[in-house]
Amino acid sequence: MAHLLLIDALNLIRRLYAVQERPYLPLPDDVAESTKAQIVRNTENMLRQALTRLQQELSPSHALLVFDGRDSLWRKALYQDYKANRKPMPAILAGALENLQQVAKNAGINSFQQAEYEADDIIASVAVKMAQHGQQVTIVSTDKGFLPLLEQDIQIYDAFARQFHNKTDVQQKFGVSTTQLVRYWSLVGDSTNNIPGVNGIGPKGAHDLLALGATLTDALEHPDCHKKLREKILQHKEQIKIFMQILTLKTDVQLGLNLQEMRIVPQEG
Repeated sequence: MAHLLLIDALNLIRRLYAVQERPYLPLPDDVAESTKAQIVRNTENMLRQALTRLQQELSPSHALLVFDGRDSLWRKALYQDYKANRKPMPAILAGALENLQQVAKNAGINSFQQAEYEADDIIASVAVKMAQHGQQVTIVSTDKGFLPLLEQDIQIYDAFARQFHNKTDVQQKFGVSTTQLVRYWSLVGDSTNNIPGVNGIGPKGAHDLLALGATLTDALEHPDCHKKLREKILQHKEQIKIFMQILTLKTDVQLGLNLQEMRIVPQEG
C-alpha cells in the first residue's frame, strides 16, 4: 500500500521563512542583496531539513508539495472579503519559490499547482481519491480547514508540533464532530479566512443548534430549536450558504496526476 504525503507548501514554507526573516526585521525598502541571499539560503536549508525530517518520521513512499494556483479566485467571487486579512507574500519569498521547489525536487518531492484552485482543494481532491482506492494519505498542514477530511485513510499532521490530529481532538477543541465543522465555522466565524459568521451566534448557540440535527435544515425543524435562534438563522440563510460553500473543500478537482509522478525519488546522493 502506498503512503502519500500531501504537503501544504505555503503553510510550511511561509512559517519557515518567517523564522529566517525575523532577525532582520524591520526590513528596509531597499534590502541589501547579501541580506536577501542569506534569508533565502537559510529558508532553503530549513525546508531541506523539514522534508528530511518528515520522511524520517512518517516513512512515506510518495509525496507532493502543493502550491496555490495564481488564478484561484472563485471563493473571492462569492465573498469579496475572503482572506482580506491575510498579509501578502513577502517579495523575497515570492522570488525564492522556484529555488525552494528545486530543493524539494532534489529531495525527491515534486511540486504541483493548478491555476484555478487553491492548494487546499487540490490536496483534498487527491487525498479523497487516494483514500477511495485504499491508499494511506497524510496531509501535512497546520490549517484547520483540512480537519473535515479526517477518516481512517486520511491523517493530518502538524509538522511544527510534530503530532497528528484526530477526531477526538476536534470534538474537544470545537465541540462538534468533523462532519459538523463547516456548519459550525459558518455560524461562529473563521478568522483564518476572514469569515465573520452570523452576528449574535457564538459557540454555545452553534453547539445547541447543531446538536439538534445532522444538517441545519434538520436542526431548524427540530421542536427544541429556539424560536429566536431559528429566526436569526433564516434571516441569514443565504449568507450562511455562501460561507459553507467557501469553507467546504472541493474533492472533485480533475488533476491528471498519477501515483508514479508522486513517488519519492531523491536526486541528491
